[in-house]
This record gives sequence, structure tokens and C-alpha cells, in this order.
Amino acid sequence: MNAESKETPQIGGMKALGLQFVLYLFVGGISSVLDVGGFIALQYAGVGYLVASAVSFIAATILNYFLSYILAFNRGKHSPRSENIRFWLVSLVGLAINTLAMRLFVRVLGTPPIVGKVVAVPVALVWNFVGRRLFVFHKDLPPATLAMMSRRRK
Repeated sequence: MNAESKETPQIGGMKALGLQFVLYLFVGGISSVLDVGGFIALQYAGVGYLVASAVSFIAATILNYFLSYILAFNRGKHSPRSENIRFWLVSLVGLAINTLAMRLFVRVLGTPPIVGKVVAVPVALVWNFVGRRLFVFHKDLPPATLAMMSRRRK
């Protein structure tokens, strides 16, 4: 279904937007495991919490890019260069949200850094879904995901 379509397609009884969000939750979940796991490993290695948070976020974002266009979003809305720039701009806003949340929880509220990280990740995840959907990729699901879903219905 193209982006101009007035009707939201249904896939297996679920609206495509809902399915896309569920798929992105999976993508984001895997990326979050890398983000939080990398953060813990870097903290254990003695890296400061803000640097550890940024490094783990960037590693998770690279993984997220590939998983996003494989499972949740259709590429080609922009040229490859523009898509990449837009993806990283959306991700940088996500990093700012993540970092501000970390500072708030650790410095202002006095929570341990891991608590701040665990709270910051879902906040950034929501922004990243919305940003990728609106500014980076087509709103459609990728062809491979659509093909897999149509095979499941048979």
C-alpha cells in the first residue's frame, strides 16, 4: 500500500501501523538489549556513565538501522545518502533525549545510572519510531515483511 493511500491496510486483523509499531518494538527491543548491555559493560570497564550511555546508544543505533529497514520500514523514500543523514539526525535527537533523561535521573533524582538508562531507553524508542516513520522511511512495511505476512494468512 502506498503512502498516499487513505485507507490503513489490515494484515492478519491488525492495522499496518499497529503491526509496524510491534515490529519496531521488536527491533527496538533487540537494539535496547545492546544499548543497556553495552552500557553495563562499559560502566564495568570504568567508563563514565554519560560516555558509556552515548557509546552504547550509537552501537545500538547502527544495529537498529539495519533491523529497521529489514523488518519494520520500507526504504526508498529518499536517496540513500539523504536517508542515512535523516536517520542519524533522528538518532541524534534520540541521543539527546536519552542523555537528558540520564542526567535528570542520575544528577537530579539521584538514581543509580542503570535505573536512568532503563527509563531513558523506552523514551528514546518512542521518539525513534515516530522520527523514522515520519522523516526517514516510507510508512509502508518492507516488502519482505509483507510477503511473510501474506504467506502466514494462507
